[in-house]
Amino acid sequence: MAKVLIAGCGDLGQGVARHFVAKGAEVTGIRRSGTAFPEGVKGITQDITTLSAKDWPEADLVYLIMTPSGRTAEAYQAAYVDTAQAVVDGFKGRTTPPKVIFVSSTSVYGESRGEWIDDTSPAVAASPTAEKILQAEAILVENFSATAVRCSGIYGPGRYRLIEGVHRGEAWSLNQWTNRIHRDDVVSALCITGEHMLADQTLPAHIIASDGHPASMWEVKLWLSARLQVPPPLPDTVSITDYLPSRGKRIVGQTLKTLGWRPDYPSYISGYESMLPDYQAWLAQRNTQL
Repeated sequence: MAKVLIAGCGDLGQGVARHFVAKGAEVTGIRRSGTAFPEGVKGITQDITTLSAKDWPEADLVYLIMTPSGRTAEAYQAAYVDTAQAVVDGFKGRTTPPKVIFVSSTSVYGESRGEWIDDTSPAVAASPTAEKILQAEAILVENFSATAVRCSGIYGPGRYRLIEGVHRGEAWSLNQWTNRIHRDDVVSALCITGEHMLADQTLPAHIIASDGHPASMWEVKLWLSARLQVPPPLPDTVSITDYLPSRGKRIVGQTLKTLGWRPDYPSYISGYESMLPDYQAWLAQRNTQL
């Protein structure tokens, strides 16, 4: 029976946990706060940076899924670098160290002039926060058989910020390239990566998780405006240069597909289409409470 530890058993972690419980694995989840864990998961509520070495459970596979408390270098240090070091310290001296999957970000690619990025592209951080993510990746790769799954912008159930902004008619900033992946597809990417690692297959040190269909932000917002039946906040006259993305990068990963992964939501259209009924229900409920 495989032993799977999910350090950071929030939304994504719980999806992964349910998958491995259904596979018959022994699953332990750790979360900093809250006591809700999926059925069949042994739950631990504690900050992993405060766990003593003896409190770390035995594991064949560890997922490290952290969310920073802010967008500062200090917040990223705490969320990524400190927790990566905690995993190293927690399993130091174990006879058989676990394999590790780290949920990383495509923000480690600093390009912003429309460049194409794939799994072979070198990561050159362009911000202090991206540098912290790369530092955490390096710590894990130096100490374990580890793979960083670099996710582009995650959206999905309950993540209504963009839809709500379009619905409210918020002003649009300069157009840029945007790359996305649905929450459910992140979970399936993490699960298939973990299954290959448990089967002792050698994987690259990093893998891109993105739907493979970069789009301009204005394209996405125009589509949402049409579906929500709200006018876009654009002037009557817009030049063609206004529609051209002025920054951002275009991300297409291939390694995950060679592992057998196929996204259920291969573009923003299918992804946001699936979210709109729940958004309308959430909106109606919110309006009744006002």
